[in-house]
Amino acid sequence: MSAALLNTEDQAFDALWGFIASLFDSSYAANIFKGYQNQTATPNQSTSGLGSYIVINPGIKQRQDQARRDYVPSTLDPTTGVVNVTRGTTYSYQVDCYGQDGANNADIITIAWRSLWACDQLDGSIITPLYADEPDQLNLVNGENQYEQRFMCKLYLQTNTVVSLPQDFFIDAVPTEIIVADDLPLT
Repeated sequence: MSAALLNTEDQAFDALWGFIASLFDSSYAANIFKGYQNQTATPNQSTSGLGSYIVINPGIKQRQDQARRDYVPSTLDPTTGVVNVTRGTTYSYQVDCYGQDGANNADIITIAWRSLWACDQLDGSIITPLYADEPDQLNLVNGENQYEQRFMCKLYLQTNTVVSLPQDFFIDAVPTEIIVADDLPLT
């Protein structure tokens, strides 16, 4: 058996993308992109006809604690099993909201992320909202020398990454033998 990883960065991103997409009309989901993808340019609102859109960029990963271990013997062979090593991790994601609705979209995302509603929506998910920065207005000049509105915020979340490793276990119990003091040789 080889090591297995649970709660990967891709899974955390998918959960975050799903949360952000749930805040808007379902038709808007096509306007939410993962940033930093090879061979994929950021849409240009003046030529794409998208209007407003959102780009989510993976950010910094920080360890929260030392790993915790949980030993799980196999139900088929009690001498084998796994040890699950779990580490709490904080991820930060940069969310850029472009277009005429950029400011409103950034406010919707950050205010919802900081609410108990977000915790309830993500209950049972692999991510838990921690906090969000206030949106910053960072307009930019695109390739056509046109100003584009951009509002950037950072969302912070926790996920518990688990590595399952093979583990051998001792069979049933340690063999014991009772030694009576009378049976011991005298020295």
